[in-house]
Amino acid sequence: MPIINYIGKNMKTYNVSRHQHDYWEIIYCTGGDGKIEFYDGNPAIEYSRNQIVIIPPHTLHANSSESGFRNIYLTIANWTPSFKKAILVSDNPQKDIYNVLNLCYRYFNTETRNQANIILSFTELVINILSAFAGTNNCSRQVEIIASAIVENFSDPSFSLDDVYKTFALSKDYIRRQFIKEKGISPLQFLNNTRIAFAQKLLLSKNVNNYKIYEIAEMCGFSDQLYFSRVFKKITGISPKEYTGIPKTEKYNSD
Repeated sequence: MPIINYIGKNMKTYNVSRHQHDYWEIIYCTGGDGKIEFYDGNPAIEYSRNQIVIIPPHTLHANSSESGFRNIYLTIANWTPSFKKAILVSDNPQKDIYNVLNLCYRYFNTETRNQANIILSFTELVINILSAFAGTNNCSRQVEIIASAIVENFSDPSFSLDDVYKTFALSKDYIRRQFIKEKGISPLQFLNNTRIAFAQKLLLSKNVNNYKIYEIAEMCGFSDQLYFSRVFKKITGISPKEYTGIPKTEKYNSD
């Protein structure tokens, strides 16, 4: 399940040194202009006001401007859009993307009731509107069926990807390769990412709902708490218990 895990703003800035994120990064230019250079052989992207650069995870890049730029930037975990390379998107005259991001920024950085659920809703809105503006193509039918089955059933410990594979006339290996080609990760990774993203949401609201970690594991589709903890640490780098005790500012990457 995709989730916005950081959103911030840069006031007038001239240079952001080369860096990379573990997540998708979205940079909306609110003023000035600049250029993002990549160090993987891909061409630089020049941007100006009301344009958005979308950068894949683990992509080394730097941001520079002679006159200075201002922006809103955010990172999204567990997002698997159909495009795999950095792209440039333009907002519409009504500045719909800007308005959504600005509202999201306010709720992300202000403690409020049901904040985790609000951010989850904003995440869905942001990725849908970005995908629409980017003109992304739909995935193949079998990949969409598998992804939908995962999203609808990830909380069920008895859910089996093999049962989904059996509904197709194509071989399991072919479908798995097609899923990786279109989504960038395997169906099992997509399943685990979806479960752990939901676990992160529950852990962030743990002080409100008072769920035990084993209860959260079960709600995310894990029948074994130890296995849940291993998968959680593999994906996030820390244990569920450590995740609940780290201040918000230390959990996220930013420019």
